[in-house]
Amino acid sequence: RTPPMAPAYGAHFGGYPESRSPAPFPREPWKVCVNVHSFKPEELTVKTKDGYVEVSGKHEEQQVEGGIVSKNFTKKIQLPYEVDPITVFASLSPEGLLIIEAPQIPPYQQFGEGSSGSEIPVESQEATCT
Repeated sequence: RTPPMAPAYGAHFGGYPESRSPAPFPREPWKVCVNVHSFKPEELTVKTKDGYVEVSGKHEEQQVEGGIVSKNFTKKIQLPYEVDPITVFASLSPEGLLIIEAPQIPPYQQFGEGSSGSEIPVESQEATCT
C-alpha cells in the first residue's frame, strides 16, 4: 500500500494568501477562455476587481410576436497571485471565445492588490486558447 499524500508545504506554512491561487506554470502568461459566441463585443463587459476578473454579457432580442428575449451572464475568475490586475487584457476570437490573459510577475516585483476596479476593453482579433 502507498502512504497517504502529505499536504503541500504552502497550504500550511504561509505559502500564498487564501484569497489568491498560484498560477500553474510560473513565467507562462496566465490565460482563461470563456465561450461567449452568442454575444457581440459591445454586449460584453470585462473588468478586474478585488483579485478577480468579472466577465458579464447582456443580449436582448425583439421577437416577432412583440416580446423581448434577454440573455444575461456573469462569470468571476480568480486571478493568480502572480498576476497584477492592471496587466489583464481580453480579446475576442472569430469563433466567439473571449480570451483573458495577463503576464505573470515575480513575487518581488508585485504591485497593488487591485482593490479598485477597472474595466478592460474587449478587442476583436485572432487569438487561440489551448
